[in-house]
Amino acid sequence: MKLTAQDIQDFRHHGYCVSRGFFDAGEVQEMSGYLDRLRTGTPAEGTEACYYENSPLTGESLLVRAEHILGEHNPGMTSLMLAPKVMDALAALLGEPAILFKEKVNYKLPGCRADKLHQDQAAGWGSYADFFVTMAIVVDPNRRDNAALSFLANGKYERALMGPEWQPLTEADPPYEPAEDYQLLEANPGDVIFFDCYVPHGSPPNSSDRQRRNIYLTFNRQSAGDLRQRYYHDKWAVYPPNRPGEARATASYRV
Repeated sequence: MKLTAQDIQDFRHHGYCVSRGFFDAGEVQEMSGYLDRLRTGTPAEGTEACYYENSPLTGESLLVRAEHILGEHNPGMTSLMLAPKVMDALAALLGEPAILFKEKVNYKLPGCRADKLHQDQAAGWGSYADFFVTMAIVVDPNRRDNAALSFLANGKYERALMGPEWQPLTEADPPYEPAEDYQLLEANPGDVIFFDCYVPHGSPPNSSDRQRRNIYLTFNRQSAGDLRQRYYHDKWAVYPPNRPGEARATASYRV
């Protein structure tokens, strides 16, 4: 599936666009099965990096994030998630070929906390490049009660940092104010949301009994170089993966 002219226009104006049914049911099933196996297994050293937090709602240790999921250790998912249709879409949005910068899974299990309104670029990304595009792959239905993403929808944001690095733009949970300026974006498995690194977004807590797993692949322009290895080296030095018994008691602002 290719992005339409309207998709690209929406991205340019709003900072995000949605491509419905970008991945088919069989492709989503493959991704979902992989995420299930990752959640119940123990990744080998040098492969996936997992992060656990204690739920502020239940106190339970929850897997909230897995990173570094693509590469030689996972050739099947790598070929699926970096298929030609993906790279073509990213090139259309970036204006030149794309290179993978980082990737993660947000599990958003029942009881998971909200993600405060933020700009991705505020997470120190300016040390690597000045512009990125993220592709969010919807694996489970995204609904209001299980932490669907909320975006500033009026296009009136600075293509620059709007606050200090490492700080959210507000401590409020969705619905953000003024409500008419934001879109809480409900989406179905196989849909893809493309968004730039400056558009403000977040999500409410998962107050449902259903998980909400999304996969986020972030890309930079080819002209900025291959930055992925450096990014993970830097991040893991200050914010390493952990285990269920080492779950963090408080949330840290990391993207």
